[in-house]
Amino acid sequence: MAVQLAPAKRRSPLTQWGGRGGLMVVMVMAIAACRPSPTPQAESPAPAETMQPGTPQSESAPPTPSTEPVPPTNTPTAATLPNTLINDWQPLSNVLLAFGSMTVTPDQVQWGSGQISSYRLVSTEGGYLLELEARPSFYETQNQYIKLIPKTDTSGAADSIEVAFYTDASQLENDEYIMYGSYFEE
Repeated sequence: MAVQLAPAKRRSPLTQWGGRGGLMVVMVMAIAACRPSPTPQAESPAPAETMQPGTPQSESAPPTPSTEPVPPTNTPTAATLPNTLINDWQPLSNVLLAFGSMTVTPDQVQWGSGQISSYRLVSTEGGYLLELEARPSFYETQNQYIKLIPKTDTSGAADSIEVAFYTDASQLENDEYIMYGSYFEE
């Protein structure tokens, strides 16, 4: 009589991450994966070379354009956040619990954990992209940008917001955030 052994069971990622907390992380990641990526912006062609080969470049020649990625700038220079986002927000996602509440004022963002930064509104495409001057550090990673994505109720008021965290402009180009979570209005 042959006995068949069942294959060894692997622990699911949900069990490894701690049950309901892990479920929330998986749900946030699944929701984030469903978000459409922004359309890439067309780049202008580089100017044609005007110097003859072998001619030394003079000091008055224009500087070479930088290849550093630049965040989108589709907002007027005097743009501000809407009043519905100027508020105290409580963490809804487990990943944000360590940072505590998030207070957004017309000129800075402050977290209950003590992180604080002035900001500049960079874009309003797909949410409100803020460039953080102080580059606050969360989970030992500095964040240069956050995107606030308001979720409105039936009256049009923002009762929760999703926040995506980005380390630099290169991550913005592909919408590759390093952390994503939600806050709610208490």
